[in-house]
Amino acid sequence: MKKWIYSFSIPLFAIGLAACSNDPSVDNHPKEQVVPPPNENATTNDDIISKGDSGNKSDDGNVQDMNVKKLMDNFPYTKFDLEIDYAPDIEYDYEYEEKDAGSGSYRAELNDAIHDKKLKGAEAFQSLYTLMQEVRIDENTAKEDAIQQILDTFQLDTNYTKFDLEYTMKNGKKIEFEDRK
Repeated sequence: MKKWIYSFSIPLFAIGLAACSNDPSVDNHPKEQVVPPPNENATTNDDIISKGDSGNKSDDGNVQDMNVKKLMDNFPYTKFDLEIDYAPDIEYDYEYEEKDAGSGSYRAELNDAIHDKKLKGAEAFQSLYTLMQEVRIDENTAKEDAIQQILDTFQLDTNYTKFDLEYTMKNGKKIEFEDRK
């Protein structure tokens, strides 16, 4: 009988020691947990400026960005509107319009069903600015030359059904090219 008592008392003693442990992973009193007060100096998500928020205020492609003002000053167009249709549901549409050069205010938007790309605001303008560095069209450019430069630069197919380009130079001169196939 003594062996029987010893065989139960040793495991019971081991369980009792484990229950009285100071091991922090064991929660002996869950109601007595101390929750630290919020740190007033801690950074919240509202305080963090994400990479995408560079101070630009964009609303549906409308942007006011003083960092882009330098690029706008070097961009020869105050308005650039390109629309190329390939099929009823496939089009390439790039719109840029300078609202106020002094404040860096503009609207830019790209809807590209061919390359499955949509950009608005600063991203759309930066893309257009980069692409247009290679294009040399002005008020004296012939229609065929302007169309070919745009298609080559934007890597677009010549088998379009409608090509419509309208742009305004910094000097106020408006130019429009339209072609249908």
